[in-house]
Amino acid sequence: MASKLFSRFIALVSPSSGNYFVLFNELAACSVRGAKVLAKMSAVNDPVAFEQHFQEIRKIESEADEFTKTILLSLHKTFITPFDRSEIKDLAMALDDMIDYMEDIPQRATLYGAGEFTPEMSTLGQIAVRATEKVQEAVALLSDMNNAERILKICQEIGEIESEADSVMRAGMSHLFVEVSDARALIRAKELYELFEDAVDRCEDVADVIHGVVLERI
Repeated sequence: MASKLFSRFIALVSPSSGNYFVLFNELAACSVRGAKVLAKMSAVNDPVAFEQHFQEIRKIESEADEFTKTILLSLHKTFITPFDRSEIKDLAMALDDMIDYMEDIPQRATLYGAGEFTPEMSTLGQIAVRATEKVQEAVALLSDMNNAERILKICQEIGEIESEADSVMRAGMSHLFVEVSDARALIRAKELYELFEDAVDRCEDVADVIHGVVLERI
């Protein structure tokens, strides 16, 4: 498995402008996979399952890092790029940030120790899946500016999903301060809510980069 992945990275690092779209799609796919694991993790309060999901997210994050590095290295070897180099860098980093923020959730949960994910956190996990799937849809269309109208619509939809996540987070925080009295549990839950929201926010960051790229070319 590792050798196959390495071979894929080597093939993608060659200086071809078309490879950027392949790499962007790979990164978007990593975010969807990570979000789906996160959703499973937040829906089941089982320490054994939590650790398994955490390790899976770590693997996906590591794979995403390699794709991001490949993009950044390729910028030094490719003479013709599909977008400005700064736009390519911004998009790669924004896509990478999505899975990074997802990984932060189990990392922080582990730091605070035992505790459960609330129903609102589980809902936020599902929202993250929807947001990343929309990002994946937009990224898949990005190689052809004839798709500009559809891409811009998807970016708007991502913004609406992010607003939904804000509402769920606020509802969860409201319940938290009413129902939880233990200080450690309160701090833990508050920070996890913020991290779930941050993960969805990163999807909107990607949408903002894509929106800018498209507007410059229509």
